[in-house]
Amino acid sequence: MFIRTSLKGCHAHHRGMPEPTVYHIQKGKLVKVPDPGAFGRGDCYLVDAGLKIYLWIGPNSTVDEKFLTAASAVMRDTARKGQADIDRIEGGNEPEEFKALFDDFRLTDEDTESILKKVQLEKREYKLWRVHRQGDETFFAEVPLSKDSLKSDDVFILDTWDNIYVWRGRAASAREKFDATILARAYDAERVGVQEIELIEEGQEPEEFLRALE
Repeated sequence: MFIRTSLKGCHAHHRGMPEPTVYHIQKGKLVKVPDPGAFGRGDCYLVDAGLKIYLWIGPNSTVDEKFLTAASAVMRDTARKGQADIDRIEGGNEPEEFKALFDDFRLTDEDTESILKKVQLEKREYKLWRVHRQGDETFFAEVPLSKDSLKSDDVFILDTWDNIYVWRGRAASAREKFDATILARAYDAERVGVQEIELIEEGQEPEEFLRALE
């Protein structure tokens, strides 16, 4: 996933309001929507309206889509030093102020392919995610569940269902460490139950962490 932290100029809206920019989660990336106003019930969207950021959560969307949308909103808010309000909207229960942002607001039956299999939460599979900073963008991607995947210049999030570990490579940047913690919190917020988030420095790995990667 990449998250742009620079703001683009908004097009003039016929109501005299700036038109919001709408992003859509597609295979782990935030993709700008060419037709703002159409919202798929199986998807999640980030609506950037300047001083307000909306998370539109489709009623048929998956946990990973909800998580990535929430994490993206937190990143954008952080880039604005917390000046934007973040509102979560459940699809089908939109307030009038939200609908009024679009010329033609409507719900569709669109559903993009999810990153995680929908059965993942039933199987309780372990997952390892890499957090990598390049230029002004943060990339976030799943990598093979193995010690060999760990690189000193990046940060990794290990989800073992009961615990969420943030492994911080000794050469990782402060921004990568910060972004990974934000992402881990957003991930935790979208999960059922209570998970512990544990920070681990490279070279100080506990036994249970190493066992989970075998």
